[in-house]
This record gives sequence, C-alpha cells and structure tokens, in this order.
Amino acid sequence: MASKNSARSPAKRLRQDSSSPADNFNLPPPTFDLDTWANNYDGALLPLRLSHVAIHCPSLSRQAIGLAISHAKKSKNVRQYTHLCDLAGQLHFKDLGTPDSEWVSRQEEGNKRELSRLEGELRGYKNNLIRESIRMGQEDLATHHLITGGPPPDPNTVQQLGGSGYSAAYLAFSKTRDYCTTPSHMASMMLRLIYTALLQAVSSMQAGGSSGGNFANTLSNCSRLRSSGVKAEEQVKLEPIAAAMSGISLLGQGNYRDAATTFLSTPIAYNTLGAVHGTDFGRAIASANDIAIYGGLCALATMSRQDLIDRVLGGSFRAFLELEPHMRKAISLYTTAKYKSCIDLLHHYYSDWSLDVFLGAASSSVGNASHVDGLFAKIREKSITAYLSSFSEVSLASLASTFPPVSSSPTAMEEEALGLIESGLLDARLDVVNGTIIAPRKELRSGTHGDAARTAEDMERMLLLRLHKVNAVMAGLEVPKPKNGNWAEGGFYQ
Repeated sequence: MASKNSARSPAKRLRQDSSSPADNFNLPPPTFDLDTWANNYDGALLPLRLSHVAIHCPSLSRQAIGLAISHAKKSKNVRQYTHLCDLAGQLHFKDLGTPDSEWVSRQEEGNKRELSRLEGELRGYKNNLIRESIRMGQEDLATHHLITGGPPPDPNTVQQLGGSGYSAAYLAFSKTRDYCTTPSHMASMMLRLIYTALLQAVSSMQAGGSSGGNFANTLSNCSRLRSSGVKAEEQVKLEPIAAAMSGISLLGQGNYRDAATTFLSTPIAYNTLGAVHGTDFGRAIASANDIAIYGGLCALATMSRQDLIDRVLGGSFRAFLELEPHMRKAISLYTTAKYKSCIDLLHHYYSDWSLDVFLGAASSSVGNASHVDGLFAKIREKSITAYLSSFSEVSLASLASTFPPVSSSPTAMEEEALGLIESGLLDARLDVVNGTIIAPRKELRSGTHGDAARTAEDMERMLLLRLHKVNAVMAGLEVPKPKNGNWAEGGFYQ
C-alpha cells in the first residue's frame, strides 16, 4: 500500500509536473488499442505498465487503472493491489479506489500460510543436507516472494529494509547459487535474477527512486548468463535474452550508444523463443516489437548515416524492423535526408512510446525528462546538423520551416542554433542581426595549392631515389642476385 507519508504520490506528480515543456503527464491518446496492447504482456510487470499509462494519459486513465486492478487481483500481490486502489482514488476514480477488504485479508492469510510452509520445508532440507532439495526449496521460497511482492518493509529494522519487496526475492534467488550443481541450474538462476532486477527497476522508478543499481545488476547477470557453460543448443536460447535485457538496462542508464549496439546484436530468434526456464521474456519484459522500437530509436539517435544503412537497414536487425514498419520508414527517411518527414513520423508515435514503461521513464542523463524526449532531442540535433552541412548560409526562418521550434518563444530557433554552436555540435556562426547561420568559409584555392605542393615533393623524392639506383648500377655497386634465387648458396655469403 502506498505510504500516507509519501512526499509526492504519482497522482500529485501528475498535477505538479504537468507544466514541464515536454508534458509527459498529459499525453494525447496513443494509436494503439489498450486492450489489444495489454494482451501482449503478462506477469508482474503488466500492472506496472498499466499504472504508467493511467498516470500519464488522462484519456485512458480510467480504463488502464481498471485493468491494472483487475490483473493485480488475479495475482497474490496484495500490496500492489492496494497501491493501485490508492492510485485510482488519487486519480478521482472513487468507485475503483475502494479495495476489496475481504479478498485482501483472505489473500494475506493465504500468503502467510504458504510462506510459513515453504520456510519450514527449507529448514528441513537444510537439516538433511541434500543440495538439490535445498536448491529447489530456496527457489520455491524466492518465487513466492516474487509473486507476492515480498514482505513489507519494516522502518524500525534497518537490516530488514534490504529484504523487503522484490529485494527479498532477489536475495532469495541469489542464495540458490551455493546449491547449483549444473550449468543449467546456474542459467536458470541468472534468468530469474535478471527478471527480478528489472521488476525492481520499474517499481523503483514509479516510486520516484533510483534504479541505477538494479540495471547494473541486470547487466552483471546478463554477462554471467553468456558464460554459464551450458550446452550449445541451450546457449542459443539464452543469447537473445541476454542481449535484449542488456540493451534495456543500458537504455535505462541513458547509455544510448551502447544500447543501440547491444540491440543490433540481438538475434531475431528472440521473437520465437517462448518460455525459457519457466519465464517468457517476450511477454514478461519486452516483446520483439519493443526491441525493434528501442533499437531503432537508439540507433537513429547515436549512429551515423552510413552505419544506419549498413548495420540497421542492411544488417540482421532489419528482421526486427519488419515488425514495426513505421520505425523502419523513419530510419529510411533520415538516411535519404528527408529530415522533416522523419521527425514528423516520429512525433506521430510519441504518445505510444512515452507510454512504454522503459522508454517513458524519467532519465537523469537528460535532466529527468523521459528517455523518449532525450532520444528525440538527439535525433533532432543530428538532423539539424546534417541539414546545415549542405549549405554555406541558411536563414533562421528557413530552418524553422524545416524544423519547427519545440517551444512557442519567438527566439526559440535562435536559442536552439546557438546551443548547438556552443556545444560544438555545429561548426558555424550565428548572425543575429540578419537572422542567418553561416558556415565557416573553406579556402579551396589555398587547399588546392597545398595539395599540389605536397604531390610535387613526393614526385621529386621518388625521382631522386630512382637516380640513386641508376648511379649505383652504373658504378658497379649493385650486388647481383644469384640465378637460383638463394643468397645462401653461391651468392653473397660464399
């Protein structure tokens, strides 16, 4: 249940932050149907996805929070259910804001009984000293913490704070390491740690906390998963998951360049993996369509035109882009210098991507704006820089017609151009009086003269070397090479 002493609840953040330039708390309706979109996912992350939609999109708020409460009530996570009911009340949906107290008490009692039973079984396994039984008992206990959301935090016990919520599940899964006897057991443990760490990250972000440590844990476990030592046929299933989850973690950290490289290396087999060791990451965390969007945006924001042509449109990642034709089209428009059409197409799907629980999360690397805003800003900067590289002089009015300013200020275009120049992204100077951007003039004549002089010096040196050889031959100073071609036999050394 959400704490009553919380400084800023999600609903309050919705009202207080709605004045920001990129108004991510009052998004227009997306292009997708919410029920169809929700059917693509399942697991503990689905209610968090739906609550993210409810907070950020007023037109879908009631439907999203209703679906989230319905899915939470089908699970055993009582705290998540009551938190969503509190959120519905904060969003002024009083009919949805009243929790089912009978279900809550019944489920809490059931969870306590199950926890007591699992802990008792685990103690018995440890007394018998059977490693496999201990591993399975520890895994069952960790899974129970995962599906119930873990024990509630006790603020009076500092040591217990790290073992509450999803942290309890993560710690419990980590303890199975000492009892794993095969590489397959290790791989299973790593997959569960990756899944739990990403759940922790999303929960922390929605609570206004830091998720950096959770993403770092995910990257560490993905690295171990790649070297788990399982058989080749099993490693083929693990590699797509490791690449996709590493990319999501790098995206969450704001490391867009490395995220793009990692997403591009994800095998298309990710789309047809299904459940691996009991978890279908394509439904529980991110679908192949999501990977196409994440990888496409990160690549478009950080890679050169030639890399986009060779590695994105012409590489193995194109199979992902076929799942999202509009993403492929946006990249194609950029590579053909149709920057305005590219940016317009991206903005058409701005709401869809901002409602994604990973892309729409706030990022400290872009001033607490969402990752979508940060990626869009980088794509816009790249587009403006590439557009201006073709001209020696461009008026601000012409630039504004191609790239409409992001704000309504009359000096918005001038300030944006000045920012690009000061940051070093644009090699030009701004003529404020005439309203033009002027590229530095290149002295073509002096450059041509310099190239000619260097060529003449190279030719002179080559001719001198040839004259030296001719003079050496005429003076009889050249040592003839033996006819058999072997210097050691009848040649110079005899």
